[in-house]
Amino acid sequence: MVVSSRAIVAFGFGCFSLACLTTPALAQATDGAVRKSAAAAPAQAQPSAAAAARPKPAAPVAAVFGTVDLKAVFDGYDKVKAQKEEFKAAAMAKHNDLMKLQSEGQEEAQKLSKMTPNSVDAKKIEDHISEIKAKLEAGREQAQRDFALRESEMLATLYKEVQDMVQRLAEYRGMTYIVQVSNEPISGSDPNSVMAAMAKTVVYADPRNDITKDVIHNLNLRYQAVSGVTPKAGARTAPAGN
Repeated sequence: MVVSSRAIVAFGFGCFSLACLTTPALAQATDGAVRKSAAAAPAQAQPSAAAAARPKPAAPVAAVFGTVDLKAVFDGYDKVKAQKEEFKAAAMAKHNDLMKLQSEGQEEAQKLSKMTPNSVDAKKIEDHISEIKAKLEAGREQAQRDFALRESEMLATLYKEVQDMVQRLAEYRGMTYIVQVSNEPISGSDPNSVMAAMAKTVVYADPRNDITKDVIHNLNLRYQAVSGVTPKAGARTAPAGN
């Protein structure tokens, strides 16, 4: 059954009249119950001991952004250039070793062509050629694995050094975030450069907050101290750290 609004109003006035007709004792008992309830309410609302002992979270740090061009950093870091040369020299040395095996195999193949087929000597040369082929194939596969791992480890070490320097310079300049950008120019005659620019997350960044040159300069200073290689001049100075 739906209760009408008139019935609700009538019930409200009826309760009001009943309250006015109650005895003083009932009124006092009711008042005492109200006081007890009011006194018990704050105790129930108090937080638990664990919640009270929990430390308040620290206020968030204001975001101050800087930028860095990692490609430019790797291109300008003298250690990267030196390790590229070492990598190339090691790869060339391994290539020369494999070429010696290949040349040996070609010489054996020429000898085989002059011998009587299925002869004892021909059989020995065929076995030798098979052995050379196996060594050559195994050497190539091993070289690929070794140099892939060496390159990966080299890049990981270099990136950690760059990341450490970026952090030092960011803290020195009071920056809380460093965003990667590309400072390569856009050319209308090169569609790839335009598409790459359009795919960038950062459309504009104040160049005064770019730390690319500082990172390159201080990385080269640190590398000079370790290896004795003199870095190129022209970069800004900032604390290199240890």
